Amino acid sequence: MAPLLLLLALVAVLVIFGVGLLLQERTPSEVAIVYSVEDALDFVWNGLSKSTKAEVGRGDVRRILEWEMHYLQRPDHREGAAIVAGVDAAAYAQERAIEQGYGYEPSVIFAVLDLQAAYLAELGAVGEQAGQD
Repeated sequence: MAPLLLLLALVAVLVIFGVGLLLQERTPSEVAIVYSVEDALDFVWNGLSKSTKAEVGRGDVRRILEWEMHYLQRPDHREGAAIVAGVDAAAYAQERAIEQGYGYEPSVIFAVLDLQAAYLAELGAVGEQAGQD
């Protein structure tokens, strides 16, 4: 009887161990950072001042956000590391605006890009500025 109990105990331990391994595989060890255009748009729109909102609509904000993301994803548009809400990104957005017939004030572009940087930082998608401790 004792060998049978020992065998059943070993089988139970193996089953529990197997279930534990399966659960570990299904549980992600890292949370994926997901950038959502709609969430970014809401975050930026809600953070803009009333005076800036008087100058642009949500569609304009979306356009500026998309241009910056396009800039950040295309290394041929920059030298060195990509800087979120940097002068180069703002210049790129301004160039696209002019090409497509939109006249955004630089202050509007920087307001949108600064809030986008805050959104990305809140997500954990950007790190500290290079060279800082």
